Amino acid sequence: MKILDTQDALLPNYEVYQLLVDQQVAQKRAQRPAPGNHQIICSQVLTYLRETPSPLANQEQTKTYNNNSAQTLVDKLRPLSLGLEKGELLQIMNLRPSSSALLSTVVEQLEDRLSEEKQAALLEIIAEVLGRDEPTDKEAIESIENGN
Repeated sequence: MKILDTQDALLPNYEVYQLLVDQQVAQKRAQRPAPGNHQIICSQVLTYLRETPSPLANQEQTKTYNNNSAQTLVDKLRPLSLGLEKGELLQIMNLRPSSSALLSTVVEQLEDRLSEEKQAALLEIIAEVLGRDEPTDKEAIESIENGN
């Protein structure tokens, strides 16, 4: 077997997640078993993507990520002129950093490249487009008041 056309592309976790979910649905409709260990591997990858701390942990309820999330994120970041690399944008999509400390693990030389104002703006856009991991202060207070 010879590979005629190689594809070198970076895929965010959401696209992998969506592909696997779509494949599961198609296999159930066709009522045919998956070949070899395919089902086990797909199941394990989906389990990994659906568990906390993955941003996709609550995807089925929140629907925060969608097919346009990456483009929306890039479009909203463009006016800030941050100079982020493709790999950094991919990691932002995959990890959804919610603090400067987490952002520093994704963006190389964060303190040298981005001012605190730009970091705050970046984190705000990430939260706006991709959602938040932790509840806001208001949600946390309401949860405590309700005894949850």
